[in-house]
Amino acid sequence: MKGAKKQLILILLISYLTSTVALSQVDNKVTNYPKIKSYFSIVHPIATFTKDENHFNFNNNYRVGFPVGINFLQSAKIAYSIEFVPTISVNDCRSSVTGLLFHPGVIYRNIGGFNFLSRLAFNTNGRYGFTAVINKPIIKKEKVTYYLAIPIPFRFGNELPATVSFGFQIGIIL
Repeated sequence: MKGAKKQLILILLISYLTSTVALSQVDNKVTNYPKIKSYFSIVHPIATFTKDENHFNFNNNYRVGFPVGINFLQSAKIAYSIEFVPTISVNDCRSSVTGLLFHPGVIYRNIGGFNFLSRLAFNTNGRYGFTAVINKPIIKKEKVTYYLAIPIPFRFGNELPATVSFGFQIGIIL
């Protein structure tokens, strides 16, 4: 009887210790990749520079773009993205779509809380080039993320001088 009592106490002690260890473990949330995310945003070009002149949005006209795309997340550090950006220009109370940009690229994710994007650029207006983008998620919810970005497009072609621009972008990832 004494041996059975010692065994029961030992079993209860082991059960208690192992259950405490199991309950105190950190919940390691595993994210499965690949994932697909879609997004929508609004981009306001702020300034465009050429070797001959500088142009600031809001001076004599206004331009706005509406980037829409799909991100293919491969890991916590890398993703691929396909983006389309229709651009609307307003001059003297007249508006028109001035181009549709095809913008594929690579996203280098979670670098000190920021993301760096490198994109190729092919526009229906005859311009081409590349775009560097720095973005920062500002609000993360369970199903959506809101972000701010600074796109820096470099454009060439269509018998126009090379340009570099700076913009401001705000968007939502679903």
